[in-house]
Amino acid sequence: MITGSFIDFLHHNKKESTWNEQTALFTDEMWAHKIDEMAALGMEYIVVLSVALDNKSFYPSKIFPQWEIKAKDPLLAVLHAAERNKMKVFVGAGFYGDWTNPYEAFSDPQVRKRTKEAIKELAINYGDFRSFYGFYWPNELGIDGYFPQIFIDHVKELNSWAKAYLPKAKTLIAPYGTNKAIPDKNYVKQLKEMGIDIVAYQDEIGARKTQIEELKEIFSSLQKAHKEAGVSIWADMEIYEFEGEILVSRLLPGKFERIDQQIKALYPFVDEIICYQYLGLMNEPNSLAYAGVKESEQLYLDYISKYAPSNKPRFSSFANEKQI
Repeated sequence: MITGSFIDFLHHNKKESTWNEQTALFTDEMWAHKIDEMAALGMEYIVVLSVALDNKSFYPSKIFPQWEIKAKDPLLAVLHAAERNKMKVFVGAGFYGDWTNPYEAFSDPQVRKRTKEAIKELAINYGDFRSFYGFYWPNELGIDGYFPQIFIDHVKELNSWAKAYLPKAKTLIAPYGTNKAIPDKNYVKQLKEMGIDIVAYQDEIGARKTQIEELKEIFSSLQKAHKEAGVSIWADMEIYEFEGEILVSRLLPGKFERIDQQIKALYPFVDEIICYQYLGLMNEPNSLAYAGVKESEQLYLDYISKYAPSNKPRFSSFANEKQI
């Protein structure tokens, strides 16, 4: 089953999103409802994609002005709801530069300075939450056989900043280029050097880079490398499909039959399966925090009919409760 999901307060790639106009109108209570909805499916992990975008923040910050969205502090709402549901949240410390130019995050002194300040600010303002499990580093470069050294150095630097302010914080990356990885001794060495706690590899099914029948070979090889390196391996499973050309057309819910095959192919080789992403691509019918297209309801119903734990309350049972 799916044990966690990414969420974004506003999706960074506007050409892909079918939900930005909706989530911009979410109240803090609606964000809390959305977390309850995810918890009711048995999800344990939430990865907040980013807490800043286009030189604005999604929380009260001294670094950037705040986005003019309806919620006053959606990050606070997510952490509150996650704590109530005994869930774990990775907070994406980014994007503090141009999200389309990851090299800027790796090399520009001002962007790096803002990122370090953000990690400190987030740790001070929200670090007391038990649900604040760790940090996610959203600026990515693809794997091309191996991780680029500039990316390894970037992750090492962020890890050291995170541990300085929240020593128990776990750190997570979710790279692409999964099917190009060469998980040999050199790859194991890179994993150790990076000092990352968890790597959640994009399965790249929704991105049309990999076929389901290829996942066993890819992830079984990666699993062996991770076991040798002592680094947890997760899958970042893509539950979307592109309406048209990849990266420049809308993300739509994938068919459950395909997603079910992905789950079956991945689960023997990873510690957790998180998805990209529940928000916008799955909705309980009549959800109080609806985001995405109508087809998202069918994916939700198909999924819950097979994978949802029977001992979890349905989202509708939270409708009359005060959430935060």
